[in-house]
Amino acid sequence: MASHSAAEHADPNHVDGLGHHIGSVQTYVAVFGSLLLFTALTYGVSFADLGAFAFPIAMLVAFVKAGLVATFFMHLKYDEKFNVLIFVSSIFFVGIFFGFTLMDLMTRGSVTETEAYRTYYIDNNIGFGPQHAEAAAPAAGDAPAAEASGEAAH
Repeated sequence: MASHSAAEHADPNHVDGLGHHIGSVQTYVAVFGSLLLFTALTYGVSFADLGAFAFPIAMLVAFVKAGLVATFFMHLKYDEKFNVLIFVSSIFFVGIFFGFTLMDLMTRGSVTETEAYRTYYIDNNIGFGPQHAEAAAPAAGDAPAAEASGEAAH
């Protein structure tokens, strides 16, 4: 069993015999306190009437908390830079995925007047555009085709 002094543990370059970084207790307590603070902030934001800003603020706090966990508890701060690059790039591409998904969800239901005309006239086989609607629709005084020919459905 190896004994290390407090000064050795406080050294940011201190590693155990296997090459793993050993963080100080003060660092972990400070990160834990920060995570509790950000959790309370997230809880408070959920009750605040921030309108459209509530979700982005909650996501910002969540990203900060995830960054603290990855940096200190997952030891990315002391790891090889390639591992940090892989972690950051995966977060980036997940962000792109969510961004495109949100863009799709935000634009659903927003139909322009032209698209509404196209949908109505094509779905009802009337033709395309308002000029065809008058020709396809019977006039107000016209009888339906079955009644006009003398055939009544009984």
